[in-house]
Amino acid sequence: MKNKNLLSILPSLFLGLCLVALPVSAVDLAQAKSAGLVGEQLNGFLGMVKPDASAEIKALVDSINAQRLAEYQRIGTKNGVPAEEVGRLTAQKVIGQAAPGQFVETASGWTQR
Repeated sequence: MKNKNLLSILPSLFLGLCLVALPVSAVDLAQAKSAGLVGEQLNGFLGMVKPDASAEIKALVDSINAQRLAEYQRIGTKNGVPAEEVGRLTAQKVIGQAAPGQFVETASGWTQR
């Protein structure tokens, strides 16, 4: 029952995550994804596809991931589920909607769409 309730809020969560990233630097995130430097992970967080990315890109990823964690915790608390579960469910949606050319994490590692 809790999963069903949580699944019903995923569209608004996805929109919220997009909006959370906008004030940080949406253009930089889009560029980092397009350049194959970062990608979406199975846990609902951004990951470094290329570990040698600049400190600026790493800081961007850390900032967005901190905002995502706060949102996952808020939603998890509201729905009585662990934040990790919120992240995993969000990842399924975000990975499914990844643009061609972007990297996403799979069970066997990074894959380019």
